[in-house]
Amino acid sequence: MKCSNSSNEASRVIYERKNHFLVLTLIVLLVESIAWGLPQPNRKNLSCKTLRSMARVYMAYGEYTKAQPLAEQALIFAKERGEPDFELAMCLIDLATLYKSQGKLLEAEDFCEQGLKLQEKVLYKSHPYVAYTLRTLASIYLDLGDYDKASSAMDKAMAIMLESHTENDKSLAPFWVDIASILVAKGDYQKAESYYDKAMKLINASYGPDHLYTANVLSSVAKLYTLQGKQDEAEKIIDRTIAKQEKIYGQGHHLVAPSWLIKAMICRAKGNNTDSEELFKKALDSVRKSGNMALFTKLEKNVEEIRTNNQSTSRSVAKVVNKNSKATR
Repeated sequence: MKCSNSSNEASRVIYERKNHFLVLTLIVLLVESIAWGLPQPNRKNLSCKTLRSMARVYMAYGEYTKAQPLAEQALIFAKERGEPDFELAMCLIDLATLYKSQGKLLEAEDFCEQGLKLQEKVLYKSHPYVAYTLRTLASIYLDLGDYDKASSAMDKAMAIMLESHTENDKSLAPFWVDIASILVAKGDYQKAESYYDKAMKLINASYGPDHLYTANVLSSVAKLYTLQGKQDEAEKIIDRTIAKQEKIYGQGHHLVAPSWLIKAMICRAKGNNTDSEELFKKALDSVRKSGNMALFTKLEKNVEEIRTNNQSTSRSVAKVVNKNSKATR
């Protein structure tokens, strides 16, 4: 359960990444200050784009409570100042992504659908940007449990991407991953595994085995193996995933919680309830500390379901694991 990297190394990597985002944010703010002739940045005088950029910095580290007022203010300004439809669309889509991360799924669905309509109006219905928005919308539908809508949105997204890309283009890897996630939710594990295999070939070739994105996708593969009863294979993958995620995010960060829960389920399936309970506690504590109590309450309920459900029943496990991933991402 211990990360193989030292805490000092993990702290150094986190420090460097945060400094990188901070520098980018300060550059954006500096440009805005000059443009407005202000001695110091003033939120009332910042552009929608700047507020969105600031919100995205916080979202990248899971700081959703800090990102929310910035993203919401960006949308307000876009409407009040009569910003172009494309900027308004971006404000809506960014806020939809944020609300999804907070578990506010109905609000996320509404904003994402609004943003999608504006994008299709400003660009055209087969623009790649539209495809990426459809991915976001599909993930919201998936979290809502509407698998038919999720599949339909992903079918449209893939059709758009295949107009200008081949199936082996690295840009399509996230789309294959999303399709696999929907198939897992539907219980079609064999077909999902084939899509993950296709995606992982592209991801490994593009990002390499040590990239954070590679680790994040492998977490989903480990979940699939857990559902299929391949506990040993799943454990090897999730251990590597957790080590990489903890190195980047930190050993107590809530963005690692979905992987801890998968590890906990593997431990429970092997009869190791002690380690399983420790991982449950670690996941719950991390989400509690993030300040998002709505997600904490949902996660707490899902953990209890894992404890009480019959883990030998694949359908039961699938339901719980999917809900866990939604509640912490």
